Amino acid sequence: MYKILIVDDQSLNQTLLEAYITQYCDKSGETVEISKADNGMSALTMAHQIPFDLVFMDILMPNMNGIEATKHLHRLLPKAIIVIVSTQEDEENQIQALRNGAKDYCIKPIQPDVFKHRLQLYLTMLRNAKGYLSSKHSINPFTQTIFCYKTTYRIENEEDLTQLWESLLSLTKESVRTNFISDLIRFIYQMGLVMLSRNVHPEIILEENADTYFFSILNIDVISPEKITQLIRNYFDTIDYQLRSDLLSFKVMKEITLPLNDQLPPSTVHEPSFFSSESPRILSTQTLIYEKERETLHRFDFMDEEDLDSLDLKLHDLSTQFMWMGSQELSIHDVDQIINAFERISSLLLLYTETQTLGMAIRNLATIIRQNEAIFISLAPQMAALCKSFNNDLILWSKSVFFDGAPSVDYMDASILSNIQMIESFLVSDTKTDNDDGFEFF
Repeated sequence: MYKILIVDDQSLNQTLLEAYITQYCDKSGETVEISKADNGMSALTMAHQIPFDLVFMDILMPNMNGIEATKHLHRLLPKAIIVIVSTQEDEENQIQALRNGAKDYCIKPIQPDVFKHRLQLYLTMLRNAKGYLSSKHSINPFTQTIFCYKTTYRIENEEDLTQLWESLLSLTKESVRTNFISDLIRFIYQMGLVMLSRNVHPEIILEENADTYFFSILNIDVISPEKITQLIRNYFDTIDYQLRSDLLSFKVMKEITLPLNDQLPPSTVHEPSFFSSESPRILSTQTLIYEKERETLHRFDFMDEEDLDSLDLKLHDLSTQFMWMGSQELSIHDVDQIINAFERISSLLLLYTETQTLGMAIRNLATIIRQNEAIFISLAPQMAALCKSFNNDLILWSKSVFFDGAPSVDYMDASILSNIQMIESFLVSDTKTDNDDGFEFF
């Protein structure tokens, strides 16, 4: 059962949202418990008693507005999905709410069909993020008995993979180099796509102890071990992994802050070996020491505040557009909105020397989509997850560079540009350039 909180000072708005949620749940079989609050202060009081999973938050309310309530709720319930419900003209407040922990926003007046589709996505996100469960037995083969935290993701479709991407980045971004973990999650994502294409529903498990993450993919035996080993070698310079007949696991050390005078020991790498043993059979293993790169993080302030706010809003506009891309047929109007958002983003980035490379690439992408609108619409189901992941990278880049800190302005350029190239390749080529397994490198 999911616990949902509706926060709005207008009883009519509360009633409408409750009715839409109830109608959807009656049809889908979901079980929810709905609570209502008429201001932010009441919402916080209730949240101390009830661990809400999903919160729909109005902005303009007495006693405590939605922005302030979102900030406190996000700290109190970090795993809850907070969705802002506001008027279209309220852009500044929308930006502030997103910065304070909201995951999405809906525009008033609420459109029932759009809202119910959004609700389906939110509940899917909640299903995939099972939460941390303590366990004394590990799934990964690196260690037999550990006390770890474990999160299991059961993948039914490409939308689940997209939510997996977002969840893993959110869980690990504070303790692992952003570019490294993004590459690993991208690899896991692509493996999931291959498995889905073969009618296999993968289970992906994240385990954690004090200093290590373990990423495991179950049911991997639909891909040959030789092919998996080749793909890993081609894609990663160094990665600590073990491959069994039905399971692939990666070991990632968390970053440890070292004193400036400390010297990092050199990484050691042992080539993969193949051997037979008692059950479970280990087909391949590679061991290395992953060390923290000494990076100084900076928050960059070269962009005007007005331009930064506009960039943030446009990126979240794209999130809204991509959220239901692939689950319903796009119209020319939908594509025009996506193109306009890309063009606005590129125009902002081209204003500044530091981001001109990224701005030009996004402008070229907008041009190619405009030239191939019909193809973009026809291929939307195949490109949906890729477009969402591309936009997620842009949001992560913006958040890191301008707010959380990043080693450089262009530290994610390679990842973002490769995503752009993949989207373009869908539109300008009649045949995909994947290898025999349908696995794409970027």
